[in-house]
Amino acid sequence: MRAGRPPRVRMNKLVEVRLLGPFEVLTGGEPANVGGGKRRGLLALLALRCGRVVGVDSLIDALWADDLPAAPRNAVQHHVARLRAALGSEAIAATPDGYALTHAAVDVLRFEDLLREARDALRAGDAVAGAESVARGLELWRGPALHGLTDTAWFSAEARRLESLRVDALEEQFEAALALGEHRDVVPALGTALEENPFRERLWGQLMLALYRSGRQPDALEAFREARRLFSEELALEPGPELRRLQDAILAHDPAIAPLPAPRRRRGTLPAPSTSFVDREEALAQVLALVREHRLVTLTGPPGVGKSRLALEAARSVEHGFADGAWFVDLARAGGEDDVVRLVAHAVDVRGADPLARVVGRLRDANAILWLDGCDRVVGEAARVASAVVAGCPNVRVLTTSREVLHVPGEVRVMVEPLRVPGPGPDGVDSPAVQLFAERARAARPGFELTAEAAPLVAKISRKLDGLPLAIELAAARAHALGLFEILSIVEHRLELLGDVPASDANRASLQALVEWCYDVLHEDEKSLLHKVAVHRGGASMPSLVAAAASDGLDEPTVTYLLGVLVDKSILAVSFPAEGARYDMLETVREYALEQLARSGRLAAARRAHAESIAALAEAARAELRGADWRAWVRRLELENDNVWAALTYARDARESGIAARLAAFAWYFVLAERVAEGRRFLERALAAASGELTVAERLELHAFRCYLATEELDLDTAIEIGERALAGEATEAAVPELGLVEAALGLAVAEAGDVDRGAALAGRGRARLDAGENHWASAAASLFCAQVAAAAGDVATVAAMAAEARRHAQATGFDAFLVPAMLLEAWVAERRHDSRAATVAYRRTLDLAGRIGFADHAAFALSGLASSALAGGDVTQAEELERRALATAEAARASWAAAHARVELGRILAAAGDAKTAAKLYRNVLAWSKARRAHGPRESLFVVLSQDPAAAAAVGLAGLGDGRAEITAATAPA
Repeated sequence: MRAGRPPRVRMNKLVEVRLLGPFEVLTGGEPANVGGGKRRGLLALLALRCGRVVGVDSLIDALWADDLPAAPRNAVQHHVARLRAALGSEAIAATPDGYALTHAAVDVLRFEDLLREARDALRAGDAVAGAESVARGLELWRGPALHGLTDTAWFSAEARRLESLRVDALEEQFEAALALGEHRDVVPALGTALEENPFRERLWGQLMLALYRSGRQPDALEAFREARRLFSEELALEPGPELRRLQDAILAHDPAIAPLPAPRRRRGTLPAPSTSFVDREEALAQVLALVREHRLVTLTGPPGVGKSRLALEAARSVEHGFADGAWFVDLARAGGEDDVVRLVAHAVDVRGADPLARVVGRLRDANAILWLDGCDRVVGEAARVASAVVAGCPNVRVLTTSREVLHVPGEVRVMVEPLRVPGPGPDGVDSPAVQLFAERARAARPGFELTAEAAPLVAKISRKLDGLPLAIELAAARAHALGLFEILSIVEHRLELLGDVPASDANRASLQALVEWCYDVLHEDEKSLLHKVAVHRGGASMPSLVAAAASDGLDEPTVTYLLGVLVDKSILAVSFPAEGARYDMLETVREYALEQLARSGRLAAARRAHAESIAALAEAARAELRGADWRAWVRRLELENDNVWAALTYARDARESGIAARLAAFAWYFVLAERVAEGRRFLERALAAASGELTVAERLELHAFRCYLATEELDLDTAIEIGERALAGEATEAAVPELGLVEAALGLAVAEAGDVDRGAALAGRGRARLDAGENHWASAAASLFCAQVAAAAGDVATVAAMAAEARRHAQATGFDAFLVPAMLLEAWVAERRHDSRAATVAYRRTLDLAGRIGFADHAAFALSGLASSALAGGDVTQAEELERRALATAEAARASWAAAHARVELGRILAAAGDAKTAAKLYRNVLAWSKARRAHGPRESLFVVLSQDPAAAAAVGLAGLGDGRAEITAATAPA
C-alpha cells in the first residue's frame, strides 16, 4: 500500500429485493446480478423472512424439497458466499442457527405493512387514509408474485398466499371506494376482479352494493342470482348469510345501504409524479429536515432548476407523517394576484365569503403541509396567504417554490442548485445530469444506451446546459429524431448566439437557449397551436383548441396530429380527466410563447379570441345547464373554471364590457356547482365590468342569482338589499319574467330573515309573473321558492301544491336538479300529515336521487327525515345511526344549514335515549351558530324541540319558555 493513500473500504449499500413480479435485486438503486436458479431462491426466501434467522434445514427443504444435491449444507454455504460477494459482506448475517438478510427493503413486507395500515384505517372509519394505503400497496405489484421461483412446493404455496393477499387488498380498495361514494367508478374493476376470483363472496357483495348505489337495482339483484348459480353449480353451496342479507336490503330499499354523495376528501392530494426522481437525495434530505423543523420553507432558484420536482418529492416523502396529508396549490394557474386565494380555497375545499379566513379556519386544527407551487408571478398575494396560514394554523407546514423569497417572518430559504455535471474526462457516466439525460432519452427513443461512445457526448451536453433539469429534459426529448452529435451542435450554437452573460444569469441563459431552440424548430402551424394553448389557464380541451385553430385554417385532423407532435416533443403535457384529454405546458414554456406573441403584436388578439370562446361557452351553457344534460355540463365547466376566470380578468382589464356581459351567463353554473362564494365574487365583477351592455332582462336575472347566492350563505341583509334595489331600479313591464325571478328570490331571503308573510307575498307574485312566461325552468324555480317560504310558515297545503308544480315543470324539461328539492318537500308534507309510510318512501327516493346527482345537503335532510320516521316508530338505535350519517354527510359537504338541522334532530334523538348532556351540547352549538349567522330556519327547528322538552330548554339556559318562540328568537338574534 502506498504511503499517504487511505485503504479502500467497501461500503454496503441498501439492498432492495422485489418479489411482487419478476425477481429483481438492486443495490444502491442499481440492478445487481446475484446469479440464477437456487441462489435467487435462497435470497427470496431470506427476504421473505427479512430480519429473522432462517434455519439451514428450512432453507434446504424450501429450495430442493426431495431433489437434494449431494451436500446440501455445503451448497447453502456456497450460495450465501456468492450472495455476500454480490451484495456486500454484511448483507447476510450468519448465526449458529442459520442465516438472516439484514437491512433490506423488501416489497412483500412493505405491501403487508400497507395492507395492515389500510385495514386499521377502514376499521377506524378513515376511508381516505385506507384508500391511500391500499393504493400504495397495490402499486408495488408488477406481475405474479415470485415469478420464476415457484419450482418447489414451498415457493408455490408462498406465491398462492401472496396472491390471496393481493385479492384481499383489492377488496379493501373497493371497500374504501364504496365508503367514499365512488360506487359508479368501481363497477368495471369489480367485474374484472370477479372474472379472476369468482368464488370471493365479498367481491360479489361489493359489486351488488356498487350497482345498487349506481341506481341499477335490477343489475344488483341479477349479480346475486349469478353468484347463487355459480356457487350451486361449481361448489354445491348457497351464498352466505351476508350476501343474502344484502339481497334483502336491496329489495327493501333499506336506507342503511342507500347511496351518498362522495364525501369531500379529508386529506390533501398531491399530483402524481410524471417522471422519476433522479439523484437528489442530499437536497431532498435537507428539505425534509427543514420542513420538519420550520413552519415556512421556500425553495428558490432559476427557472428549470427543478424546484417543483424537489418539492413534490419532499411532500410525498413526509405527507404520511401528517394526519391530514399535503395540499397542493398550482399557482401557475393564477391569472393574477386576484386568483391566488380562490385557488388556495378550492384546493383545501372551502367555500364562502372571505375565502382566506375560511382557508385559515379549515386548516386551523389540521396537521398538514400546504404546498404553494410557482409563487413568483404572484409573490405578494402568495406571501399574504402563507403569512396568514403560518400565523393561524400551528400544525401546518407551508412549502413554497418561487424564483424569489416571499419575505415572510420565519421563512427559511433553500437555494436549489442545478444537477452535478461531470468534469472533462471519461468518468462522467455516474453524474446525476448524465443519468437524467439518459433516462429521458430512453423514454424518447427506447433502446438508447449510455455506451462508451455516447457518454462523453451526453456529459458535454449536460455541462453546456449547466445541469439544469428542464433544459436537459428538453434536449433529451429530441433524441427520438436527432443523434447526440446533432443535439450537442445545436446546444452549442444556441448558447453562442446569446453571447457573454453574467455568471448569475448563466442558468437562465441555458434554459432560454433550449426553450428558444425547441420553439424555433417548430413548424408554423405547431407554433400557432402552441400559442392557442398558452393563452389558456388550467389546460385546454381538444374541442376548444379545434375551434380556436380554425381561425388559422387548421382542421380537426390537423390539430389532433399537431397536438400529438407537441406532446412527443415535450413541449406540451397531456392529462386525461373524465371528460377527455387536456393539454397544458410548463410555465417557462408558456412565458416564452406569450413573449413571442407579445413581440409579434398578437397577444391582445389571442387573449381576446380566448375570452370570446369562453363567452360563447357561457352562452351555450346557459341553456344546457337548465336541461337534462346539466351534470355533464357542470363537469365540463369545472375543468374550464380557470379559463372562465381568465376570460373575465381579460374583459375587465381590457374594458371589454360586451364580453363581460356574455360571461355573466355562467351564473347558474356557480349555483349548480355549489361554488357559492366564488359565484358571488364572479357575478359582482362581471356586473361591474359589463357596464351598460346588459339588457334589463339580463341584469334582472343577474340580480336574482346574486340575491339567491347571498341567501345561500345566510348573508340575508345583503340578499335583501340586492333584491330590493333591483326591484326599485328595474321595475319595467318589458322584463316581466326576470322581474318575477328577483321577486321570488327576494321572497326567500325575506322569509329566511323571519318575515314569512312578506316573503310569501313576494314569492307568490314572482311565481305568477314567471308562469305567464311559459318557461318551465323559471316556473319550477319560483314554485320551489314558494314552497320553501310556505314550509317556513308551516303552510302544509301550499308546500304540497308548490312541490307538485315544481316537479311537473322539472319533468317537462328533464331537469332533475329541481326534482330533488321537490321530492324532499313532498316527504316533509307527508310527515306533517302523519303519513309515516309515504314520508319514508319519499325520503328514500330523495336520498337515492340526491346520491346519484351529488346533492349532499339534500341527502343529509333526507337522512334526517328517515331518522325522524325511525324515532316515531320507536327504533331509537336506527334513528341515531341515520342522524349521525346525516350530520357526517352535511359536515363533509360544508352544508352548514343542513349540519345545524342534523344537530337539532340528533339532540332530540339522544334526549329521547336519555343522553341529555350530549343533547344540550348539540343545542348550544346550534344556538351559537344561529346567532352568528342570523339563521331563522335552525332557530325554528330548535324552538320546536325545546318547546316540547322543558328539561332540555333549561339545560341550554332557556327555562320558562312561556311564549318560547319569542324568547328563543331574542336569545339567538344578533347582538
